[in-house]
Amino acid sequence: MFKIEIKNLKTKAHIGMTEKERAKAQPLTVTLSFKYSVGKPSQLDNIKYLKDYSAITKSLKSFIELSRYKSLEKLVVECSKEMKKKFKLNKIYVSIDKVAVAKRYGCESLRVSQ
Repeated sequence: MFKIEIKNLKTKAHIGMTEKERAKAQPLTVTLSFKYSVGKPSQLDNIKYLKDYSAITKSLKSFIELSRYKSLEKLVVECSKEMKKKFKLNKIYVSIDKVAVAKRYGCESLRVSQ
């Protein structure tokens, strides 16, 4: 079994409970990890049998940048659903950190994960 981790992907999203907060895109840091297996050792050099983590990274970033959710919790759930559906991922973990808010409160991170 392989574990793939896309760690600390920098992106922005219009997210927040108020219109004012959602008006300007906020910086986010996203980590996505998942596990999967390849059927036979002979398939390890064939992209047809592997997960295209480049495509997954691009899709994740695009999905977040186009999103308009109010809470990180909702964004985490929807990212997870979208990646599972689009790339047939099963064992998935998504973590999103609101960078600017963490700085504002003097903490290292403000993160929601599932």
